[in-house]
Amino acid sequence: MNGCPLKRSHFLTAVCLIVTLVIGVLVAVAGANETECNIVSNLQDLARKTIGLQVFRIVTYLGDFYMWVIFTSIYSIYAYIKSRKHLDTAIEFAIFLIITTALIYFTKMVFARPRPSCPGISAYDDDVISSFSYPSGHVSRAAGAFAILSRGSRTKESLAIMAISLVSLSRIILGAHYLTDVVGGIFLSLAAQRLASLSLPLLKRKIEKR
Repeated sequence: MNGCPLKRSHFLTAVCLIVTLVIGVLVAVAGANETECNIVSNLQDLARKTIGLQVFRIVTYLGDFYMWVIFTSIYSIYAYIKSRKHLDTAIEFAIFLIITTALIYFTKMVFARPRPSCPGISAYDDDVISSFSYPSGHVSRAAGAFAILSRGSRTKESLAIMAISLVSLSRIILGAHYLTDVVGGIFLSLAAQRLASLSLPLLKRKIEKR
């Protein structure tokens, strides 16, 4: 009976990775079309005319690499010293961060998609100059991280969906990514999260044998 959920998890992980790669191939071949440029431009205009861009400059840090490294370090120390029942989650969190970072780097290098460069679009994020666009690293980190932290609570899951949506919007509104970069980042994150979940029991067995 235990084999079925495991096989299903492997299958879903493979599907997420394949979808990420398929989207990457499509954007590499097609480049930035008029529709994608219009989405970025329209969202930027809407943000300027309503709540402004500053809110999204703050929200986007919810996907920042260094923020999650610091959080993972603090959470792991806390779980080890004060709350052993959260130790598995802390370890899974660290594994997820390692896996998603490696997958983001590999995917960006393979597809090498330039950052948004369309008429009327302004870039408001400093990191857009030095790295590639597909997939969104901020969205990949935020989606998986909030999914792990929100397990077991409907309220937390709702808040996680809101946070992931805001980070995704912020990356487009700040001119750092196209919509397909964000979608690809979510699928990559789902794959990384499942790989981390599958890796945790194997890692624990190796530790116990020593």
